[in-house]
Amino acid sequence: MIMTFGVPGTAPTTYRARRAPGRAWRRVRAAAGTALLLAAVAACGGGGDADGKDPGAGDSADSSAPATGGHEAGGGTRRCTASELTMSLDPAEGPAGSRSFDLALKNTTDTACTLKGYPRVSLTGEDGAAIGSPAAHTGGTGRTVAVQPSTRAHAKLRTKSEDAADGSCWAEPRSVEVRPPGSDRALTAEVDGLRVCGGLFTVTALEW
Repeated sequence: MIMTFGVPGTAPTTYRARRAPGRAWRRVRAAAGTALLLAAVAACGGGGDADGKDPGAGDSADSSAPATGGHEAGGGTRRCTASELTMSLDPAEGPAGSRSFDLALKNTTDTACTLKGYPRVSLTGEDGAAIGSPAAHTGGTGRTVAVQPSTRAHAKLRTKSEDAADGSCWAEPRSVEVRPPGSDRALTAEVDGLRVCGGLFTVTALEW
């Protein structure tokens, strides 16, 4: 910068002003540092999407995938319907003075489905009329079971033996009706030997 001073009647005197070199160097260094910082921020932010994830990387595991082999299942697997299941009922071991039966529901499809809770079990006579009341629930509500193709989920039916009940029994049923959890449609099969006595007729939750 050039500055001129003069006194009337004399020749003007001219001065050239200089910036202090140290001050200018500090400004240059500050500008360079700012440019490097901006470049580093751009490089770090350019490799991911808006939420900071690498768009080319997937999750290491799908927590919603159901367990297989009849273990507890997570979300995403459809519920078994009555039309996809078949039923069987066989004598089983039980406590003294009682009669127990193994109720099995088999998955007849090519894909896994789930069952959770208690099946609704009722008995009918020769005329198709209901005998007594549906089986009462006993035990815990159970887990969600993934029933793989051609495998079964099981529940236990129990009543008293005729001897333990002193002959206090319902009429002999012709068939048993089973509604899987969440289904209004019943699976029906003829039954032999399942006579409810002593007012005890219970079913457990389905399990593997």
